Amino acid sequence: MIVKPDDIMGDVTESCDVCIIGSGSSGGVMAVEMAEAGYTVIVLEEGGYYKGSDLNQREADMMGALYQQRGARGTKDLSVSIMQGKAVGGGTLVNVADCVRIHDPVLRRWEKEFGITDMTPEIMEPYFEKAESIISATQIPEKDLNGSNSMVKRGVEKLGYSGDTFHHNSVNCQKCGYCLLGCTYNAKQAVSLTYIPRALDAGAKLYVYTRAEKIITSEGRAKKVTGVVLNPKNGNPKANIEITAQVIMVAANTINTDQLLINSGVANSSGLVGKNLILQPQTMVAAEFDEKLDSHRGITQAYFCDEFEEADEERGLSGFRLEGAFGQPGIVANLMPGFGAWTKEVMTRYNYMAAMMILVPEEPSGEVKINKYGRPMVHYEMRDDTKRRMMQGMKEGAKVMLAAGAKRVIFVYETPTVIESESELSVVDETGVGACRQSIMAFHIQGTCRMGPDPKTSVVNNYMESHDVRNLFVVDASVCPSTSSSHNMVAVMAMAHRVADYILTNKSRYFS
Repeated sequence: MIVKPDDIMGDVTESCDVCIIGSGSSGGVMAVEMAEAGYTVIVLEEGGYYKGSDLNQREADMMGALYQQRGARGTKDLSVSIMQGKAVGGGTLVNVADCVRIHDPVLRRWEKEFGITDMTPEIMEPYFEKAESIISATQIPEKDLNGSNSMVKRGVEKLGYSGDTFHHNSVNCQKCGYCLLGCTYNAKQAVSLTYIPRALDAGAKLYVYTRAEKIITSEGRAKKVTGVVLNPKNGNPKANIEITAQVIMVAANTINTDQLLINSGVANSSGLVGKNLILQPQTMVAAEFDEKLDSHRGITQAYFCDEFEEADEERGLSGFRLEGAFGQPGIVANLMPGFGAWTKEVMTRYNYMAAMMILVPEEPSGEVKINKYGRPMVHYEMRDDTKRRMMQGMKEGAKVMLAAGAKRVIFVYETPTVIESESELSVVDETGVGACRQSIMAFHIQGTCRMGPDPKTSVVNNYMESHDVRNLFVVDASVCPSTSSSHNMVAVMAMAHRVADYILTNKSRYFS
């Protein structure tokens, strides 16, 4: 059952076995697992439920409707743009459908360094398989590479680097290129099309346009969630809502989860809620070719180069990764350097452009704080090592594009910076990486409610239950003690399946 604001005439008071805050990668998993096990489930989602023709492929409409803060969320100093979904399905609705597991060495590091002894590769294997099966993850055939990704592949192979096509969770993909605005053809197997319908069929109730604002505890146990039902036209509160539950699961994604816990004054005896923020920053290298590529069409992110990606048990995921990518005109123009006549001139060659993302895993480098209005502020300073690897990635990305035959390569610095040969790569060393110096984005935010066995050094235990509050779980990417993977949709889903398995195995501990 889906409950919309128009269905509500006054304040809402309900009770259930499980209340889940958020309907993305982890919230959707939990809704299915708990509802199909026979428990009453209520899911609270701040955004709306969009699918099919609701997703109209218009940037002006969809960016505002589907993203946190209308796509304008960023760090306090405005140096990093933070892209997070806000709708049923969360990030799975607006991502580019890439499916990547947690590397085995990362899980080994978590075991060795952080004491997470029960998330070994062997233990996690069936959970990865389960999530991938439900969302229909398959490898992209090379014949389906679009213009931009074909150029990346050409350059990677010419340089003798390691690369491959992504696995993605699309079925009968129409190759329209609008992934970041949601899939109007219902080809991308987002949580909104896979897990959520199953949960609803099993009896779960989903409140849309409903924001959880506080978790209330009693005698050391999670008891209630309170919040507001929003008017979707203006975002103003329409009614109050109060849900009493035996188990409360926070799946609001990093930043929003921190906001909820800190404003509620719960689960923070360690003082670590909001700390250890991992943004995994990304920047872009664009290039112009003689041949028409129409890179905005097709599967926009389909090929990657992992020649420089590193994973070991000591450092976890490190190095950097190059990924073919592209976007619609508004997104690309926004990322391009300069303004006015220069940007206009560059965009006239939009159909001849290719681009790639430079994705840089990092160690915790920031903190989410709450301002006097109760809203999150993201404080972030990129580490020197992260800057070094980003610069190296920019140079290697440019080399790949030039090897593929690019006429010129554009670095997305504030001041237009263009090169035509490898001999000019020193401009990256000279300019460097700094706050507000270039376009930097974050899509895979993690780390602010890290898990571990010690209440002094972690927020939740190895099964993501609060050390402080019984029956309160945090099940999203905020629990990761270090960068989990280059794309964390499948990682989060698998971890959520594991926690659901644990809860159901120990149900007498949580349900009366």
